[in-house]
Amino acid sequence: MREKPTPGEKYRITWSKDGVLASQFDDQIGISVPLTQARGIWRVSVQLMTYEVRKDLHNVLQDSAAFEIR
Repeated sequence: MREKPTPGEKYRITWSKDGVLASQFDDQIGISVPLTQARGIWRVSVQLMTYEVRKDLHNVLQDSAAFEIR
């Protein structure tokens, strides 16, 4: 992940907890949540939006990761 996207690029970042979209964290690289509210399975998804690619046939411009907080 670049420090700053080049002009015309944007990172679309979404967070979900226990399968529910946490839209209050949209486009945030990192989040802070009190432990009492953080417990569960989280997923973060990142997609690079750029005018240089019209269609990402092989999904190389996106990735996601899941982790659990107990």
